[in-house]
Amino acid sequence: MDTKKQIMNTALQLFSDNGFNETSVQQIAEQTGISKGGFYNYFSSKRDLMLEMIDEHHSKIMNNAHKINETYHDLATYIQHELEAWIDHQPFFNVLFNEFQPKKDPQINKKMDELHVTLQQQHREMFYHCYGEEIKPYLADMIVILEGMLKEYLLYMVIHQTQFNAKQLSIWVSHHIDTIANNLGGLKPLLQDTETETYKSVLTEIKNAIRQKALINQGKLLKVLEQIEQEIENENTYSITVEVNLHYLKKEETILTDVLRLERLCKQGGN
Repeated sequence: MDTKKQIMNTALQLFSDNGFNETSVQQIAEQTGISKGGFYNYFSSKRDLMLEMIDEHHSKIMNNAHKINETYHDLATYIQHELEAWIDHQPFFNVLFNEFQPKKDPQINKKMDELHVTLQQQHREMFYHCYGEEIKPYLADMIVILEGMLKEYLLYMVIHQTQFNAKQLSIWVSHHIDTIANNLGGLKPLLQDTETETYKSVLTEIKNAIRQKALINQGKLLKVLEQIEQEIENENTYSITVEVNLHYLKKEETILTDVLRLERLCKQGGN
């Protein structure tokens, strides 16, 4: 394990045991077996360390999007995969939500908002793959129901210092979600899905994200997006060219979730 990763693991343990504010850089350095100056070779401050830890966990959640593909429709497995990620990283999320109150730190709050948006988009993709277009009017309600159930079970584990078997819990949750999803006929949605996506809106979001992140292969990524846009304008919403270009874009993890949104729109042929 490299030194940077050791620092992050040690800090997480200390934050979890003693609290973020009560843990000093000196303590983190000593527990890691490096000097205080050695810590500053990797991070400018404890806060900078925490921001990078959030980014790392955000990337792990985005990587879960790789599990979403049109040949895989098992809701329970989707939920199990997410639950395992939350349970495996429970100490980190305990520190994050206990130590950093919303709105107290704008930068950390912004990253937490981004994390939540990514999760919501992942849940949206999951529902599309499992239930198809029929679920679209109810997406906002279904996402609230799913996230509410998962949140309460995870909170129960924290409060009662217990663990659920992720597979058993995912089967239990997916059973009830499936029952709801399959009995929506005739019901009016309570919530409106605020996401009014079009090809152009998602393409613009991806372009902006690429420019903001100043990616090394920025030029190539933008060129690929232009090729997709040209195909769409020619009404070739899911041509071989579009499919190949989407496959290339998926390799860039930082925009993966948004690329999956674009892919869904291409396959639906909507605009």
